[in-house]
Amino acid sequence: MTTLEDIARVHTGWIIWRSDVGRWWATRRGPVDLDAIRMGCAMTLDADDPEALDAALAAQAELTAEFAADPAATA
Repeated sequence: MTTLEDIARVHTGWIIWRSDVGRWWATRRGPVDLDAIRMGCAMTLDADDPEALDAALAAQAELTAEFAADPAATA
């Protein structure tokens, strides 16, 4: 099982927490460019369980890397 600490250790650009109703959340530590948001980058994510949150954060890392490599690709 993935723990909150495991996720936070891998995804250092995010604040990770579990709500009192059991949802898993992550919010970026910094701003997101509007073009990146249009491409699918999120400021905040939620998931049913830690594994789903970890997967969503990994997908966001890929999107962020794609945007950083070629921001004009979204134009």
